[in-house]
Amino acid sequence: MNDSSPVDNPLVDEVRKLVSAAGEQAQQVLGRFRDDNPEVYQHLAAAGNELLAAYRAVLDGQERRWSQPAPTDSERIDLDGEPDAGPGSRDV
Repeated sequence: MNDSSPVDNPLVDEVRKLVSAAGEQAQQVLGRFRDDNPEVYQHLAAAGNELLAAYRAVLDGQERRWSQPAPTDSERIDLDGEPDAGPGSRDV
């Protein structure tokens, strides 16, 4: 591999170490919080699940609207075509 590859890049390795350390620290803090306040932790977890369910519902609804065919109650008007001889038109 060459020096520009992200796998061999020392900066990427340092970022991975930092993210790993931050993740471990967060797990420790959340573990202590969960142990000290189990009821609060359960309420927060339930609230997070409700927010995720609401987000999914919004996305599902939006995807349904995007995938629907064009509304059929609209009328297509051809402005480039020949005029229609309707009831209000006169042949001269």
